[in-house]
Amino acid sequence: MAEDAVLAEGRRWGGHARDWAEIQERTIHPAWHAVLTELPASPSRSLLDLGCGAGGFARLAAAHHTRVTGLDASIALVDIARTRHPAGPFLVGDMERVPFPTAEFTAVTAFNSLHFARHPARVVAEAIRVTRPGGRIAVTAWGPLLDCDAMAYFLDLGGLLPPAPSHAESAADLTDPAAVRRLLARAGLAVGPTRTLSCPWEYPDLTTALRGLLSTGPATAAVSHAGLERVAETITGSISPYRRPDGSYLLHNTCFTVIAALPRVPRAEILSRGSSAAERRRRSSR
Repeated sequence: MAEDAVLAEGRRWGGHARDWAEIQERTIHPAWHAVLTELPASPSRSLLDLGCGAGGFARLAAAHHTRVTGLDASIALVDIARTRHPAGPFLVGDMERVPFPTAEFTAVTAFNSLHFARHPARVVAEAIRVTRPGGRIAVTAWGPLLDCDAMAYFLDLGGLLPPAPSHAESAADLTDPAAVRRLLARAGLAVGPTRTLSCPWEYPDLTTALRGLLSTGPATAAVSHAGLERVAETITGSISPYRRPDGSYLLHNTCFTVIAALPRVPRAEILSRGSSAAERRRRSSR
């Protein structure tokens, strides 16, 4: 991702960083727990979380005696992560140009972040580079349209966004487990089974729901294009079917996790596979 695009993405996600940290980030907690449980345990386990947000996963991992380094495009979210979890470390940066040495981590995680990359294959190649031989790469995304009440929110919000710029690679299908599995397999990884999880969004009232749902990057972009009043009205309508008699809201969603393993082969070989796959896709898109 070009530097200006990274900064713009960071500003979108950092526009309401406190609301994201306090309300919306925890909606992916079931996936955090599942990935921590499934990754091989080791006294030397060290993880890199791409798109770490406000550091919620790192705090959970610390309770499991696992150190997590976080990388995110949002300065505001990284500042919150550093305050909440001083052990960190947390850095502002680009998932497509990870600022760490080769073979630095035992695993790399990406919770609902890979599909925001301009070039997902480059992110995977970088994840491979910084992961030790035999290590793991874990990808999580929201489930298919029909399995998520929240998709009404995403689809309605999408109607308020400006036309998306052309991407060298389309990330639109990376909420499809099969697409994620193909992406990882093409990079030469041994892809494990897909695990589907329940990840409900629950809010005590409309005010809290709007704070959480307006804190996402797409919502910030929609507000910049269509105005706060229109976006808030649209979101209110999107979630109205999920309002309960007591005024609270419950949206039933699924997310999925896919964990892939690096083979124990010379690192140059697997990096070459990942880079070649990305290059083939770049050429085919021209």
